Amino acid sequence: MEKFPPRPMTPFDELVTPPFLYTLKLLLPYIPAPAQRSLAIFLKFFELKNTMEIFYGFDRGGTNVSPDTILSDLKPYMNPEEQEMMEQMEGMKNMMEMMQQMQQSQNVASDENTGSGSSPLDFLKGIMDPEQQSMFDMYNDIFSNAADAANTGTQKGETDYE
Repeated sequence: MEKFPPRPMTPFDELVTPPFLYTLKLLLPYIPAPAQRSLAIFLKFFELKNTMEIFYGFDRGGTNVSPDTILSDLKPYMNPEEQEMMEQMEGMKNMMEMMQQMQQSQNVASDENTGSGSSPLDFLKGIMDPEQQSMFDMYNDIFSNAADAANTGTQKGETDYE
């Protein structure tokens, strides 16, 4: 059986579990079997009592927490597959936000009608460092030249290979 690293205590458990109760929970497997059941029930009851004392009269006023904060707080408690899936979702969300920003900047440029020729490629180049910009320009030229060469002078059926 594959052994996973222990999960950290949740902030809620840290709040409602005093140190002595945590120690008793750790010692539970080493107590004789007949006493384990009684001690386990006592531990859970004491935890419930502690929870009720802490949250009695607790203000339920909503706090505005962003989904990003919630997801980052949940990650340490997820298994590796769930963490990877969450990271992929975050990457997709970031990409969508970047595309929206590009679209907005393009709309602003066309509304201003400045003639600057602002395009998504210009936006991408604007967030790159100079080395990345030169590499981007080089690859863009290569692909543009290859596309131009492919589109000039040949039509379907004009080559010996078709």
